[in-house]
Amino acid sequence: MDLHNHNIIGAKMVPGIFRRLKLPMGAEMKYVQKLVDLHMRPQVIADSEVTDSAVRRLLNDAGDDIDDLMQLCEADITSKNEVKKKMFLENFRMVREKLTDLKEKDYKRLLQPVIDGNEIMELFHLKPSREVGELKQYLKDAVLDNRVENEREPLMQLLMEKARQMGLTP
Repeated sequence: MDLHNHNIIGAKMVPGIFRRLKLPMGAEMKYVQKLVDLHMRPQVIADSEVTDSAVRRLLNDAGDDIDDLMQLCEADITSKNEVKKKMFLENFRMVREKLTDLKEKDYKRLLQPVIDGNEIMELFHLKPSREVGELKQYLKDAVLDNRVENEREPLMQLLMEKARQMGLTP
């Protein structure tokens, strides 16, 4: 049986399970919740063409837990069909390879954009709002998608462009 969104449903169940089992509700619970939530992503990436952008997003979302996540995914292969199993493992090997390449090639891109929310609010005279979040996410996506370097000038140019489109002026 293939249950759609079982990763999301499972992640929502984790706090209740931890409470019932009297397990620590802090970092340990958050860690399990994160792995449950992300455990399908490497497979989805491996099933399609393994793009830098998709792997960067996975790496960004998983953070320091990426190796644990990959290990969980490999252990989660339940097929008894050896050919299928081999194919899954090969796909995960390709994802791991791409992860290693990206970690080496552009670890700086995984940092938060050099322009933060406080600066955006100051520039456009905004309070914390949806617009600020949207602009921050736009800059972050641009850096993660390798459309722009994580440097002040190109990010500022991109920010001004996007802000203009949204009807905001400095």
